[in-house]
Amino acid sequence: MIQLLGFSLGTLPFTYLGAPIFKGKPKKIYFQPIVDKVKIKLATWKASLLSMAGRIQLVKAVIQSMLLHTMTIFSWPTSLLREMEVWIKKFIWSGDISKRKLVTVAWKKVCVDVDEGGLRLRSLVCLNQATNLKLCWELNHSEEQWAGILRRRSIRDNNCIQYHIYSLIWSGVKSEFNTIKYNTCWIIGNGRSINFWLDNWCEEPLIHSLQLRTSQIQHYPKILSDYVVNYQWSFPADLIQEHPISRNLAAQVTLPIQSTADKLVWKHNSIGILTLKEAYNFKKHHFPKVSWAKIIWSIDIPPSKSLLVWRLMLNKLPTDDNLQTRGCSLPSICSLCLKNAETSTHLFLECPYAVHLWNWLAFALNKSCNF
Repeated sequence: MIQLLGFSLGTLPFTYLGAPIFKGKPKKIYFQPIVDKVKIKLATWKASLLSMAGRIQLVKAVIQSMLLHTMTIFSWPTSLLREMEVWIKKFIWSGDISKRKLVTVAWKKVCVDVDEGGLRLRSLVCLNQATNLKLCWELNHSEEQWAGILRRRSIRDNNCIQYHIYSLIWSGVKSEFNTIKYNTCWIIGNGRSINFWLDNWCEEPLIHSLQLRTSQIQHYPKILSDYVVNYQWSFPADLIQEHPISRNLAAQVTLPIQSTADKLVWKHNSIGILTLKEAYNFKKHHFPKVSWAKIIWSIDIPPSKSLLVWRLMLNKLPTDDNLQTRGCSLPSICSLCLKNAETSTHLFLECPYAVHLWNWLAFALNKSCNF
């Protein structure tokens, strides 16, 4: 074929449309060129000329976009993702991937929503878990040929196989199979895609509701459509005799009055579809909402000032007391009043200079209100 068609003989691995193509499980060596590009980007940006807000925007708009394409396909080695997260943290806080600042906010706190006290950055580890979850959803939900082929190769009796198959995406899909299984349910249509005993179509699978073993249901039909005649439930007599509760559980589910396709739905939203945004929200860390977030993050306040107040509210400003708790041995004195030790509370509330400034601001606001 090579001689007839004039093609050249290639070897694995190679890059196609920006993604590495290889055989077997994803390894660090296949993704190293992409990681090197990220490192070069972070190292060559003129970070010293940027504010912290500008560096955060660069990470959101450029770095995470560079990685998203391959993350939607492969399950990356976690060690690589954590290595890049370390570079990103250093870049955001100091502007240099080789320098580490002492007083910083925990990365999992940075990567939550603004109303939870974060900066809405995306954790690369959680993002890759979310893309794996989305890919597993597509495997179970999609009617495209690739999904059908992989389902036939890798799923047996509603469970994924345990042995290895040579697939680029299988390792990521396999890791999220149980998550999809326990967080989705079926809406009955024609019943041809639903396993009567093992699928979740009536609150929980019947094999769990009836506390049965697999050997006890082997002689019964597996497909749900075998238990429906003329859009009504029809159970074998021996099934009713052995497991009468099964008919009662099934009767709680209303059958459609016309033939439609079965539909797999995601439990945790109203539309029943798992988007990448919904998958990331499911995987990421969550913290209690804070009342001050809407006040400091306003279009009327410059982002650099909002970031300063954000660090103040989390007690993460590099004041003398915070530096001392991290092992720095230094004398502490307020540079404004030269009388007290430097703490966040003293600098912004107790220092005579700060008190004078707050009094002036209160007088100015009262005067403008009177006018």
